[in-house]
Amino acid sequence: MDCLNLLISSGEASGDGHGARLLVALRRKKPGLAAFGMGGRRLAAAGLDRVVFSEELSVVGISEVFEKLPALWRALRRLRAAARERRPDGAVLIDFPDFHGLLARRLERDRVPLIYYVSPQVWAWRSGRARSIARRARRIITLFPFEAEIYKRLGADAVCAGHPLVDDVREGLAIPSPLPAKTRRRLVLLPGSRTAELERHWEPMARAAQSLASRLDLEVVAVRASGLSDPLFPDAAKRSIRVVDSGLHSLLATADLVFVASGTATLEAAICGAPMIVVYKTSPASFAVGRRLVQVPWISLVNLVAQEPVVLELLQGEFNAERLEREGEALLSDPMRLSRMREGLARVARALGPAGASERAADAVLEALDGTSTAAARG
Repeated sequence: MDCLNLLISSGEASGDGHGARLLVALRRKKPGLAAFGMGGRRLAAAGLDRVVFSEELSVVGISEVFEKLPALWRALRRLRAAARERRPDGAVLIDFPDFHGLLARRLERDRVPLIYYVSPQVWAWRSGRARSIARRARRIITLFPFEAEIYKRLGADAVCAGHPLVDDVREGLAIPSPLPAKTRRRLVLLPGSRTAELERHWEPMARAAQSLASRLDLEVVAVRASGLSDPLFPDAAKRSIRVVDSGLHSLLATADLVFVASGTATLEAAICGAPMIVVYKTSPASFAVGRRLVQVPWISLVNLVAQEPVVLELLQGEFNAERLEREGEALLSDPMRLSRMREGLARVARALGPAGASERAADAVLEALDGTSTAAARG
């Protein structure tokens, strides 16, 4: 299988990074491997021949999907046409569950073996869809141990490769901090990686941070995700909030507290041992639908991995500047509570597995396509 030909599809920025690491690892093991499909800049840099550019499709929330429907249907048609023309040995579908559910149905009809990587978290809110994935996939490769167990109970060949963020953070900590050494306690703001998240999260975060900083003598730093512009951080300088573009992990490793939008960044903070308050606000329509569907008690990945409320979550109406300020001050003023949270975060970091997740995921992909069925991707 040295000339392996794969369809790889990722529709979001985090999946693009995981997919890029996976493709690099696959090519180390199979130098003649070719890959085409959907992805962003990182997958393209790793060698993916992009049939569809995923930057055109990124959406947040349920209601926002409708705005992208024409582009999503075009992408679906182009990927299926490319698969019929290039006849891949397998397809690796990375998260993006609604789109990939439609694509998987079509690829299954064309007899393309399906591998799910970064397993869709539909088990949290669509148990029927999770069963369909379990039935359809040749293998499901998860980031978290509890996910693999859920899919195994549904009859799937599921393995946990661990989380690539462990490697990302290790590499990130080697990058020098953009700031000088701390002289005051540090509050880090991570308002999100998408424009819609910034528009909902920035103002209450910034107001709470400004008030806390003036009363508790804190240094406040906001980290801007790639692709976000200065106008999305209005009045940051007037509020004495420094906005930086790099050094995320060194900042997290030195943070006394983090205000963070729910998502992958919560795990990065956990690996760095940074105490945090998790926030999230979406459109009322998306939240109303999600509340009816979601079957798990928490939204943050930290609490889901821990299977207990390690960190506080402020969602929708609970998330406002006054409540965030009050909870932030209470946490900073309670050393015992901070210590217990750090212990919980350390347990979460251990659950994400050792370094080398992408290598283990690549082994799991190749093993599945070779027709074997052992579930030993994680050592």
